[in-house]
This record gives sequence, C-alpha cells and structure tokens, in this order.
Amino acid sequence: MEKQVRGWTLGELASLLDGELSGPADIPITHAAPAGSGDGQALTYAGDDKHLALAEISEVGAILVVAGVSCAKPSIRVASPKVAFGRFLAMCSRQLPLQKGIHETAVVDQRAHIASSASVGAYAVVEKGAVIGENCRVYPFCYVGENCSLAEGVTLYPHVVLYQDVQIGARSVIHAGTILGADGFGFVWDGERHQKMPQVGAVVIGADCEVGALSAIDRATMEQTSVGDDTKIDNMVQVGHNTHIGEHVILASGVGISGSSVVGDRVKMAGMVGVGDHVTIADDVTIAARSATTTDVPKAGVYMGFPLRPLMEDQRLSILYGRLPDMAKRIQELERRIAELEFKG
Repeated sequence: MEKQVRGWTLGELASLLDGELSGPADIPITHAAPAGSGDGQALTYAGDDKHLALAEISEVGAILVVAGVSCAKPSIRVASPKVAFGRFLAMCSRQLPLQKGIHETAVVDQRAHIASSASVGAYAVVEKGAVIGENCRVYPFCYVGENCSLAEGVTLYPHVVLYQDVQIGARSVIHAGTILGADGFGFVWDGERHQKMPQVGAVVIGADCEVGALSAIDRATMEQTSVGDDTKIDNMVQVGHNTHIGEHVILASGVGISGSSVVGDRVKMAGMVGVGDHVTIADDVTIAARSATTTDVPKAGVYMGFPLRPLMEDQRLSILYGRLPDMAKRIQELERRIAELEFKG
C-alpha cells in the first residue's frame, strides 16, 4: 500500500513554525530527516555549530536554525530549532487508524457513558459506570473497567487495561499494553503464609501525561496512587501503590518506584533507577541511570550511585575505587617496610 505524503512549501512552514524564511519560498518539503540527510525534500534542524556544519554540506532541503545565525542553505530562523522541529514532527505524524463512533464488536455496558465524539475500537470492553469523554480515542482490545473516567481527548492505544476506578486527565496518552490499576503488591506474613492485603484504592493520572508501552501503575491500598499533570513516563516503568508523583516529572525506561513514595515536581529519573518504599524525593532532583535510593532525597540537585550521592561526590569516589588495587599494593609495601624497621630496631 502506498504511503500518503503530505507536503508544504518552505514559505508555508516558516509561517506555521513562527520563523523567518531565508531562501526560496517555493521549495517543497515533505518530511523530516537528520542533519546529514541527502534528501532534498526533507527539513532538519541544527541546534549547534556541529550539526549546522553537517547540514550545510548535505543535500537536505532546508534547515531550522537559531535566529540570527547565518546559513549557506535555505533555512527558517526560529527561537529554538529543536522545539520548532518537534512541532514539525507533530505535523508529519500519522495517527493509527480508528473509525468514528463505537465499533460493532465493542462490548459496552448500558450503564457506561460514551461521548458522541469519542471513538471506541473493535473488541474493546467498557464496563458499567465508566465515562469516556469528548474526542477520546479507545483503540481495539482495550479494557475500561468499572467507574473509570477518561477526560476530553484521552487516547488509549491497543491492549491498554484499566482495572477499576482509574481517572485519566485531559489529553493524556496511554500506550499499548500498559496496565493501570492492577493490585498493589501488598502481602502480610501471618507466621505460616503470605496473606493478601486487598487493594481498594484508585489511580489518578493528571492532564497532558504520557505513559509508555508495557508500564504499570498500581492501584492504592486505600485512597489513590497519583501522577501529576504533564508527567512523562517511558516504557516498562513500575509505579507502586499509594505513590504520588508530581507535575512535569520524567521517568525513563526501567524505572521502578516502590509503594507509598512521594516524587516531587520536575524530577528526572534516568533509565533503571530504583526507589525504595516510603521514600520522599524533593522537587527538581535528577537521578542518573542505574542509581537507587532507599532513603529520602531532601534537596534539589543531581545524584547518582547506590547509595545515592551528589553527582560530583559519587564521581570522585568512582575515581578512588579505580585506584584501590594500586593503593592496596602501596599500603602492603609500606606495612612490610615498617615491619622490617621495627624488626631491625
């Protein structure tokens, strides 16, 4: 099947991206490409001198550059080339196909409410008490459990599962295979076996959030597990029960946050970061990849390692760790010499 191509002139893009045109306005642009591309109908961006030099010697059709920078090729000058390029990528993106309305194979409880502008795909299930708001897109094979609520413009990609009592804020996106509202990991040892602690709380996701594929956010034991507005969660992230994540947070792939933790606003966690239970992390903390903490992080800053330390401190210690074998040999030699002096004395 042929791929449908949308195109613009460079002049049209300059207007759409709020930029200043430099070069012929009628150059056709159909898609995005890296800075070194040889495609004459592609737009790229150069956020620094290195990428500008690479783009200028390539055959790429045009370049997004910082306002005030001179460029040897047709270009659009903007305040932030990367932000403008992101806007262009959004213009180039294609939605997965989904027909209007409710597919004939979807199973919708008569006590659910689905807005007339919403779309529900094939073999999706919507249980009683669920509310699907205006312009929501529920793709095939999704499960929307009892008393779940999707605000305006929410997208659930295929095979998303919302157990019960899950609320998702406006314009949030939940990617394929993600599960919201599964039981929190709560068990009590009674002396003979692990007794399950029933999990009866909710999950609340804020507005403008994105949760990547195959992630899991557990329902609370009581009350709610929550994720603040504009928080972005990567693929394969685990958020434990009763955890509260702030606004504008970034969680990269493989992050695991244990139950009853509190993550402040604008926190960034790189890949495979681990957070123990009942840990509080302050606003504006950044944690480097493969780090972990079982204690609170009370001050903003950049941290890494396990146990977690300020970045510079951990890097100094890493350098010292590399010197330990040599230091051990030197100490052994000093001990030998001291022993000889003592023997002679």
